Amino acid sequence: MKNKIYYLAILALLLSCKKEIKQESLPPIPSTNEKQDSKTVFSKALASALEKEPDLRLFIKNEALKQFDRDNDVLFQMVKDEQIIPGKTFHQILSENAVSKSELEDAINTLPTLTIMVPEVVNFSPKSWNVNTEIPQVAVEPVTNHGDIYLYNSKGEREKVPSGLIPGFPVVVVKENERINVSVNNVDIAPNSSRLLKNENLPSTKFLTKKNLKFSFSSEAFNGLKKSPSNTLKNNLEMSLNKTSRIDPTRVFSDGTIANIGTKPLDPLIIEAFNNNLDWQRDYIYYGLNPNAGINKGRFNNKVQEHIVAIRMTDDFISRIQDSPDEPAVYEKNIGRPERPGTIPAWTDGYFDIRISVLLNARNGIGSEKNIIMNVKGSDLYDFKFRKADPSPRPGGNNYAANSYYYYDGLTPKTFYVNEPIVAWDLENYGSGWKFIVTEYDLSTQEEDTRTESTQSTFATNFEYNFTFGENVKVGYKFGSTQQTTSTHTYVLKTSKGSDDIGVGTLIFGDPIILKKEQVPAENTGSTRPPRGGSSGPSYTDYNYITNDVKCGTMYVSVEPRLTTR
Repeated sequence: MKNKIYYLAILALLLSCKKEIKQESLPPIPSTNEKQDSKTVFSKALASALEKEPDLRLFIKNEALKQFDRDNDVLFQMVKDEQIIPGKTFHQILSENAVSKSELEDAINTLPTLTIMVPEVVNFSPKSWNVNTEIPQVAVEPVTNHGDIYLYNSKGEREKVPSGLIPGFPVVVVKENERINVSVNNVDIAPNSSRLLKNENLPSTKFLTKKNLKFSFSSEAFNGLKKSPSNTLKNNLEMSLNKTSRIDPTRVFSDGTIANIGTKPLDPLIIEAFNNNLDWQRDYIYYGLNPNAGINKGRFNNKVQEHIVAIRMTDDFISRIQDSPDEPAVYEKNIGRPERPGTIPAWTDGYFDIRISVLLNARNGIGSEKNIIMNVKGSDLYDFKFRKADPSPRPGGNNYAANSYYYYDGLTPKTFYVNEPIVAWDLENYGSGWKFIVTEYDLSTQEEDTRTESTQSTFATNFEYNFTFGENVKVGYKFGSTQQTTSTHTYVLKTSKGSDDIGVGTLIFGDPIILKKEQVPAENTGSTRPPRGGSSGPSYTDYNYITNDVKCGTMYVSVEPRLTTR
């Protein structure tokens, strides 16, 4: 008995020591002022180094274009030991240009995710940056969505940029990277954001270790180091002419360049189903059912999957998804948000994180939710117009006449094409209706929020085992002659306090994919066929297919089945 008490005492002592060690390993959390001071110290040194070293400008440009986190970001810890000029690393060059080397080291250690972002502003972008002639100023990421932004030049001089103004000259931004989680001595210093995204069924990926620092992506959706066929299609020119969505009915006429691209995004099976005059087009695509041809029995085609193929805002109020300091603003005057005066220009952090949660209503409850995160620039969702700002100083502000600034002066929604797979829609295992919940996901806040969604779905029961196929087959078009069953599912979705609801929509299995087709002159569809009879005008027509879309509040989501293998 004495021995047991002795061993228990030793064990308790060891656990107590372990707990104390863990507490001591927790890094101190810097205050907001300390973070801003650290970014300022880093920005001054960077501004001086950028003026002196053209090779450093080239290096930052090339790294930004890589988009390792699917944004124009350069994580300092990731590249600090890269050699920029013979015998000198990025870190060494920065140290040589710092007013105080010790203050610079403190700043780097205080903010492990210090990042240099190359924005897309008027007259300047990572792609257009002429590193031989353009020396950017350095902006410090602001704290609030209505705060002024400070720029530093190579002399260390500071200029205040009033909220709402957009630079029309070269500039880079020093910021913390909200897409990256970091642990110090194996202790996660961003636990809330990490935990929220891990619940998205998108695993965190570690990609860098520097001494006691370990870096990982907050979500696999931000992993730009991995190229995948499901990645968002950045170039709208890759999309087809023969798909004209209801949310963009004039797409093929609006841009001559796009009209010359001849690829076809609509799967041929969809067109076949439409041409067969079928109400339930997905019954033909997934099971081969065609009652018009007497085909009323078929097995499931698991080579087909539903895909989100496009999104589009329904109006020009981008301020509906622009709240936090990390999101782009639109106008000098805030639109539709009078309770939140002031905004932050798009160039401080130009990408939105659009999250689409698809509630699949699986019969067995397994895999009932699919979450998709899309990294979308404001310019992906809208065509912007700008006007030059009055160069005279504002009352109480600094004179910004030396530089050219602009305001947003209007915008028009446009379609953003993606290729995001969901799942194969097997009516035997999934409900006949899916719910789509769209939010603009805000990673800048550490405060967690939850919402509960309940859905009622109908399940088809017209399936039976077929010895010829050696598997279950669907018997009868639509729900056949059997009784349907209904089931209610409740989902708890985790998000952050700053996230904005865009809207909720529902897609039914029996909804048409193609609504109708329209005849258009061949010359307007990008056809390369010559006119007949030597005439100068079009003498025949082509077709555009008008597709159905899921309306989710202020966003349309275009969903279509596609063959994954052929």
